[in-house]
Amino acid sequence: MELGTFIYPLWFILSFLSVILSHLLSYLLSLLGFLVSPLLYIAHGLLSIALWPLRLLLKFEAFILFTSGAVFTGVVVGLCLYLTGDALTQFLHLYPSPQSSDSTELVRPKEEPYDWEAKIKDERFMSSTILEEEETSQVSE
Repeated sequence: MELGTFIYPLWFILSFLSVILSHLLSYLLSLLGFLVSPLLYIAHGLLSIALWPLRLLLKFEAFILFTSGAVFTGVVVGLCLYLTGDALTQFLHLYPSPQSSDSTELVRPKEEPYDWEAKIKDERFMSSTILEEEETSQVSE
């Protein structure tokens, strides 16, 4: 007996079974998809609600990048200035003198403060009006 005589009928039977099985699985998957579609629709809605803040952040992406870059640059420059100043202070021995930190006496001001209330009282309006002044000036002439 030849090997082809056994393989051909076996191949025919297996291909027939695979076609029938694939059709059955197709129908079962379509039925399952139909039954699960409301749950998928709800899950899609919940996911879109959950991702809404991220979509809002995407609108401000350029501003956030610019601001974070500016903050990072400011921190780096400030740290460099602080470290440079500290190193120069230690290298040049520029420590504050103890006399200046101990002097806590209050120094009296050399001039008295300006008295605004007295100036306002002196410059108050006169009790007579302009019309009364004109009348009195015409009578005296």
